[in-house]
Amino acid sequence: MLRRIPSVALFAATLLGPAGAAQAGPATDVPRLLRDWTAQNGTCRGGSGDDPATLAACERRDVLHQRLTAAGWCYGRPGDAGYQRVWRPCTGTGR
Repeated sequence: MLRRIPSVALFAATLLGPAGAAQAGPATDVPRLLRDWTAQNGTCRGGSGDDPATLAACERRDVLHQRLTAAGWCYGRPGDAGYQRVWRPCTGTGR
């Protein structure tokens, strides 16, 4: 019997690669990850809480967040208010 893999799990597996390990390095396409994270974040935050598509967008956004973090990018700095947070390369001082 074939078992269907949920689309979010398939998306995560595609982004994270074998065994769910985050992949970073020269092959990481940060501009694409940033664009995709922004799109998924908008759908996640703007969607209805009881809509499965909203939950899926939030899960995809979280996977993209992991990829960006693994690539050395941070979302905001310590002390930033939510509206001040933007993606930027992490600094050597923790963020």
